[in-house]
Order: sequence, then C-alpha cells, then structure tokens
Amino acid sequence: MSPSCRRWHWVPRTLFWASLACLSSSVLWAQIQEPAEVPTQVPAQVPPGNISLRERIESLCKALDADKEDQRDSAEKALLEIGPDALEFLPLLDDLASEEWTMRIERIRARFIQDSAFDFHEPAMVNLQGNLSVFEALETIQKQTRNPIGLDAFRRQDAFQEKFDFNIQGVTFWEAIDEVLGKIGWQIAPKDGAGLALGPKFVIPEDQSELLKDLSSEPLPAIYIGILRMQPISLSKSMNFLDPLQSTATLEFSLHWEPRFHPVFVRFPMDKLVVRTDESQLLLVPKDQSSEYVPSGSQMITSMRVIKPTPSALKIGSWKGELQIAIPGRLATIEFNSPTESSGKTLTTGDMKVVLESARKNRDLQEIQIGVSLANQPSSDVLQGWIALTDAYLLDKDGKKVEHAGWATTRLTKNDIGLSYLFDIEEDLSQYRFVYKAPDSVILQTVDYEFSNIPFP
Repeated sequence: MSPSCRRWHWVPRTLFWASLACLSSSVLWAQIQEPAEVPTQVPAQVPPGNISLRERIESLCKALDADKEDQRDSAEKALLEIGPDALEFLPLLDDLASEEWTMRIERIRARFIQDSAFDFHEPAMVNLQGNLSVFEALETIQKQTRNPIGLDAFRRQDAFQEKFDFNIQGVTFWEAIDEVLGKIGWQIAPKDGAGLALGPKFVIPEDQSELLKDLSSEPLPAIYIGILRMQPISLSKSMNFLDPLQSTATLEFSLHWEPRFHPVFVRFPMDKLVVRTDESQLLLVPKDQSSEYVPSGSQMITSMRVIKPTPSALKIGSWKGELQIAIPGRLATIEFNSPTESSGKTLTTGDMKVVLESARKNRDLQEIQIGVSLANQPSSDVLQGWIALTDAYLLDKDGKKVEHAGWATTRLTKNDIGLSYLFDIEEDLSQYRFVYKAPDSVILQTVDYEFSNIPFP
C-alpha cells in the first residue's frame, strides 16, 4: 500500500498513554532491551545479595550459552527458581543468538507465562466490615481489588452518604458492588463501552401503579463467573407473517468484566448456544447473527435471537452458551537501535514478533514501518483491539522522548498487521532509538454461562 493510499490516524499525544495507564494496573511492565551478542563464557560468580535482580538474571541468561552443558543446565535451573518475576528481564530473541540459547530462553519464558497466566476463575475478592457510608464502602472495594469504579461523580450524591452496617466477607468484586448498591436501591446500569455506569433502580410511579401493576419492578438477577458479571436486560418476541423462520425471540444482556482488565476480543459461538423453554422445547438458533466483538471500556451489551417458541411457553427455562474472551498479557518494550541500520531486523518477546521493515524520509517527515504478529491469536479481530493498547516513539541520544506525529495501518491480515509511524524531526533516524510498547501476548479463555427462568412478554 503506497503512502498516498494509507489511512492516517492523527491523534492527541495522550491517547495511547491513557490506554496504557489503565492497562498497567493489570499487567507487568517489561523493560526489555535489544540483546547484545551472547558471550560463550560463564561470567564470574557474584554473591546474589550484592547484585540486583536484573543483573542476576542477565548474568544467568548469558550463562545459558556457556561452553559446558552442566553450566547451561545450572543457569536454567537457577532462572526457573526465581519464577515469573524474572519475565520482565529476560532478553529478546533475534537471529544472531545460538539455537540452544534461543531454545532455553523460549522454554523458560513459556514456563513463566504458564505459571503467571491469568485465570477467569480467580476474581478479586472483597472483605468489608463496619459502619460505613455507601461511598466509603465502594471506595474500600476499589482499593482492595484495584478495580477503578469512577466514584468522583457520586461523591456528592445524597444516597451515597447513607451509612449502613456492612459484613461482606469473601465475595467477588461484582457481588460486593451489587450488595452495596442494593442498600440504597441502586444498580449497575447496562451500557456499551466506557466506564462503569451506576444508577437508581426503576420505581413505578404512584399515579401509574394500577396501570402498571403487572410489571415487575425488580431486574432479573445477575450471574457471576470469575471476573465476569452477566445480566439479562430484555426479552422480546416478534412475528413474521411471511417467513415463520423470521419469527424470533431476542434476548439482550450485559457483560461486565473487572475494570482492571481490558479484553481485546469477545466471541459467543452460536453452535454452542442451547436454549430451552420451561416446557423443555428446544429452540432453533439462527447462524446468521453476529457473535464476535472488539469491546472497549469495562462492559458491553449484546443480543442473540432464537426461533420463536410455541405460544404455550411462558419462560425461557435455560439459555446456555459459551463465551470466549481474550485478555492482553504483559506489556513489553522492544527497542531498535539506529533504525536506518536495522531494516529487516526481527525481535521477539512472548508471543509478539516485531519486524522493522523500513526507516526512511517521507517528504518532510521521517517514517518507520513495522510488521507485528502474535502467535496463537484466534482471529484478525484480536489485532484490531490489541493495537489500541500499543505505542511507539523515538529516544534521542540523551534519552529524550519524541512522540510520533501520526500513524497508519498499512495492512491487516489474519497473521499480522503492518504499521507506519511518522516523526517530525530534522535529524536522520540513525541518531535515535525506536521504541515499541505492546502487550506481548493475548490470552484466550473460554467459560460456560447459563441464564434461567426468563419470562416471555
């Protein structure tokens, strides 16, 4: 794709860092430098207590390429004993290193990633006790779980100043939020994207209580699955007189995840959806509906439809499906020294591979093009969500940061994404270091969910 055909993104300089500031609460920073040539001799042993963790790991990594196998084995064992804390100091891989050194580094990194892998079934837990206002209770939950709730907007709400005796022990973040809000008749409001939305529960006006007496004023209960909260919003039926297969029942529901996480991809496989009425009637699921999403914020709203049941059915007895969600991993830093001399160079960390494709003058600006790929990604949609969490900039010889002036997507395939960054500088790019920050993996996990007893209108 030629420069004139690209779609350039001119963005405020703080845009990427706003995303990265949020991301940093749920992932580890990795300051990984471009590896120097790996020596073949074991460095002199220094007492561990006299050197930093970084220095010790760097020394052990060099020993992975020692002449004797027992020295290489000993260094690998020592690194594994340090555990996942060593992840951020493991060197990048490039094509200059020996095959065995590369193999050992990859094996160690894979072990650490597995040991520190995020698990949906490990939500943040809350313990809350004492006489507290609702605001104080929510503030405590926020601190305990590291989940930003966005409380400033409610600081002066009268309802949030009411005090209650709380005794909440060993419950998940979402269960605690629902219990605290329930004290004042508030709820988590469904919303697409952005931050957590809170609002009062619906109350039937007194002057309309007789007209609306058959309506339920209580929402259907939410279900909690690890870090997730799911809740039905509405169920509707439609009748198509020309095509009976277009007569459907549609369920709309909200999906929340703990705000400290930032999914880049959500999928609801339609072939895993099984819906039955209270009469055990199995409802057909149309396969032509959207089931993949690139979410933003800490929530999303989705809807699914099934073929309309017989008139005798009063409820959805069971709405059972599968949810796949991808969470970005550790935030890593990759650096290319002297970009103009590094064209064609490839650096790898975790599942991420970055190729510096070119560094050249583009009219009055300097342009750097890179190719980025993620191993084991489920689809190209993952890359589209993942790219919003990345950043690129230059560092001059004094370490001063130079932000990019704009970026463009040059290609998007199933396997990789091409990116181009412009820099408004007069000097040649050889005098700078190019820095690329991005999550070095995407962790895809699958969970089952089930709603029950949803009344038909």
